[in-house]
Amino acid sequence: MTKQLYLKTIKGKGRGVFCNTAIHEGEVIEVCPVIIIPAKEFAALNATSLMDYSFYFNKEENTLSLTMGFGSMYNHKQYPNAVYILDRVKKQMVFTAYEQIEAHTEICINYGGEHGKDYSKWFLDRGIVPI
Repeated sequence: MTKQLYLKTIKGKGRGVFCNTAIHEGEVIEVCPVIIIPAKEFAALNATSLMDYSFYFNKEENTLSLTMGFGSMYNHKQYPNAVYILDRVKKQMVFTAYEQIEAHTEICINYGGEHGKDYSKWFLDRGIVPI
């Protein structure tokens, strides 16, 4: 069954990703292709607001990726209800339910890539107070 994901505006956060149906723990929410941004374009991307929507593709090589689909729209939560895995070989990001997610509940990930990781400095550096 195809997930019916949608965006909804959330007070204090901007837009977030939701689903019309419940998602079971361990269920794949979305598989998103990624566009690789080469290291030589890192500085140029860093000077734009798109930087806030990118993920490191390879941190050691300073390459980034922009995730298609809803992938770059998931909001952060320290203890999220979803997780993501970057598949560098297939050049895709796979989002999976970390726990049962009821219909019309915001789907969140941890931007640091680890469940429970405190990522508040990223927000504070941008003048955003984490909710």
